[in-house]
Amino acid sequence: MSAIDDLAERFQASVTATGSRFAAVVSSPVAFVLSEQGKVRYASRSKLLKDAPAWIPPRLDIPEGSLSKKVRAGLTAERRDLVDADLWFSEWERGGTLVEEVRHLPRWDQTLSLLWFEDGDVPAQKFRDERGTVYEEEENENDALLKELDGNLRWPGKHRRR
Repeated sequence: MSAIDDLAERFQASVTATGSRFAAVVSSPVAFVLSEQGKVRYASRSKLLKDAPAWIPPRLDIPEGSLSKKVRAGLTAERRDLVDADLWFSEWERGGTLVEEVRHLPRWDQTLSLLWFEDGDVPAQKFRDERGTVYEEEENENDALLKELDGNLRWPGKHRRR
């Protein structure tokens, strides 16, 4: 949040707008959530979280057990805590621990939450086979390469380009 505060001051923008843009353009897995009156109003996610997909539905009540809920209720003075990722992300089965940093603005009953993975990486996708064995997604270095030639030439259609 201090980086967002610095950027907001430097560019004379609101903390809310700056946090939203920060999450959208940063290269690490980050989400910025604006909640009003105890419900998620808007969530901005980085490309890595969008691709995961880590979805935070609008109009969702601030999750029970989250630091945001505790800070809004005035139960704690802590501003940073660790929470399970499935607490915030809808239908999340990858596991992982998020760092949750929170600021509550009582004048407008708004809660600003900055979420990121503790280790800086989105956890690997987990799969379950027909026997019920759980295994993680394996990164394949060949995924980014061109497809192997199969000997069949693909000819363009009958329409010619001009």
